[in-house]
Amino acid sequence: MVFPSDTEHFNIHYVPSDDEIRNAVRKSEEALQKIEGRMEELRQELRALEEHREIQKREVNIRKNLFIPIHRVNVDVLTSIFLSILDDNDSQISTNHPAVVISHVCRRWRAAALTTKVLWRHLHVQVPFYPRSSSERNAWRVKVVNLVQLTKLWISRSGNCQLNVKILDLGGILGGPGEAAGAFVTECIEFNELVEIMCSSSTRWKVLYLIIGFPQAQFPNFPTARLLTVPPQSTPALTTVKLHCNISEVQQENPLNEHMVSSTNIFSASTLRSLRIGVQVMFHDLMRMPVAWSDLEHLFFDGYAAESPHRFDAAQALALFKECSNLVTCHLALQRDVNIPIGRAPVPLQRLRELALTPHTSHLPKGFARFLILPSIRKLDVFPGYGQCTPREYEGSGLSEFFERFRPTLEDVTFCYKSLTQTGLHACLEHLPNVTSLGLVNDGRITTAAGTGAANLNSDLFRHLSPEFDETGTAVTQLLPCPRIEVFRFVAFRNEVAEEALVDFIEARQRGVNSRSSQSGLARLREVECNYYCFQVIDPSQALRRKRVDMDTFFVD
Repeated sequence: MVFPSDTEHFNIHYVPSDDEIRNAVRKSEEALQKIEGRMEELRQELRALEEHREIQKREVNIRKNLFIPIHRVNVDVLTSIFLSILDDNDSQISTNHPAVVISHVCRRWRAAALTTKVLWRHLHVQVPFYPRSSSERNAWRVKVVNLVQLTKLWISRSGNCQLNVKILDLGGILGGPGEAAGAFVTECIEFNELVEIMCSSSTRWKVLYLIIGFPQAQFPNFPTARLLTVPPQSTPALTTVKLHCNISEVQQENPLNEHMVSSTNIFSASTLRSLRIGVQVMFHDLMRMPVAWSDLEHLFFDGYAAESPHRFDAAQALALFKECSNLVTCHLALQRDVNIPIGRAPVPLQRLRELALTPHTSHLPKGFARFLILPSIRKLDVFPGYGQCTPREYEGSGLSEFFERFRPTLEDVTFCYKSLTQTGLHACLEHLPNVTSLGLVNDGRITTAAGTGAANLNSDLFRHLSPEFDETGTAVTQLLPCPRIEVFRFVAFRNEVAEEALVDFIEARQRGVNSRSSQSGLARLREVECNYYCFQVIDPSQALRRKRVDMDTFFVD
């Protein structure tokens, strides 16, 4: 574009008139306006091209994404991937829950997520911390309203699927609301609606897990109490109840405590097969609970509350076993030591495969094992109690009686080695000929006085467990303890493990076993779990590599 100038004849010899100057300025301004106008048109055109370019870029990326393999995966495979992600996920319901995130990736994923009802079967609700003052009430109410909407959404999207319900109420466990705030929470319409919505889905409950506080003695109508008092006809699919509660003011006249043992409730469900009761739950006699004990297959009882007059012991455990004849797995905490009458008949538990016991001290009662008939027992865990411990020799240990009685079938054993002397530990290991998984534990729950001879994971122990071989690689050690170990686990404090001897034991058990040794019953060690033990003397990985031992499965934290 050419913009001519009318001032070319202006020079030093010519003096223009005012009119000529004004006319020249006007024409120059008009030319400038045309230039600026054209520039604005070009800028607008450029912006339009840039916008079009971005649109075209997105189109190109969309079409390129079609090459990504995930877009070619059929819906069934995609659904399986979604479910595998959520199987072990314990996230509470929220807008950031993986199921929600998956449903917002793209249209195809959203359709798959919304039509996969089991993707929404985990209803994990965390109750907001109770308001401690009136200034916090409105904010708390808003959180509850949001939680109500999310709960409705989850229940709706789960369709007719059975639900795994987990309700977490940390506000209650950490002391509950004060008197004024408690009255507000009890009467809060939104909070009552939340509990009512959860209870309305009870016909689809399969698992109910309550980690919750019930300030019932102070607030008899506290909404969360209704979660325990749902009648059995409203829970036709309930198979598992896990209860970790803090029932405030544990006492006999507490209405909630009384209801747990005297009325029909969630424990009365005819389909109940698994029951887990935490330590701060039971005040009354456990056997008064309206449970069909003979139907239970899995039982975990962590003892009575500290305020209860009851204490669970081995004699009561035998009475419980007599009622629970179909148990497959069981974990019991023994809260006191008792002598078991000699004339008592043994209790058969034909199906019991896994038994875990936490003794009152660190020792199982003598004579306890002989009152049990466990033909199917495969796994035995004896976790230490708390307090001072005097290590025992083999003959004085109740644990050794379990090993002697059930040695033909035991395959997986874990126990506290600090409850035994060194010779007692060696003798116990000699009575585990079929164990493939062995755990030796000292987690700090018990203390032993100096000079009491408590066992350690020392070089003598590892030499005791290590086979010797001839030049052909055949084991020549006779009557080796625990010849079939494939997995070895230990929990120990710093400097409690003979580290070099441990490496020699691993090498002997893993690299030196040939086919002839295997035929004689000596198994190859596959895995060692050290549970974050802090090695001080050697680097076990490097030491084993120098010995040309395969390290792929060793020292799993």
